[in-house]
Amino acid sequence: MDNYEVNVLTRKGGWKRLPQEVLNNNVVNGDLDSHNSENLNINVTEDTFDDESHGNNLFENFTEINSIINKLKSVEKQKNVLIDELDELMKNFETRKGNLDKKLINFQKEKEMYQKAIDLIISLKNA
Repeated sequence: MDNYEVNVLTRKGGWKRLPQEVLNNNVVNGDLDSHNSENLNINVTEDTFDDESHGNNLFENFTEINSIINKLKSVEKQKNVLIDELDELMKNFETRKGNLDKKLINFQKEKEMYQKAIDLIISLKNA
């Protein structure tokens, strides 16, 4: 019975071999039944798992998860349709904006031409 090893799960997620001296000291001191190792500060407790609180049928849980996934896929499709509609609206707005920019440039040029004509008339009147 002396030829066995004990591995302990560390906080970092790895396993650490429990030194044989710790096991031997606990057996000699009678601490083996207390489930407590002083060198490693390990307290062993028995946790109970309440199966009723998590559902009795595992397949029902998977079916529920699958249903939620299908709903998410449907919402994703609706989202993509709405995004496509927004893209079309944005293209229309950009086209209209471009047309207005061209009209503004033409109006600005026409305004400058009228100002030059007014300036010419004023200079001719003063001459």
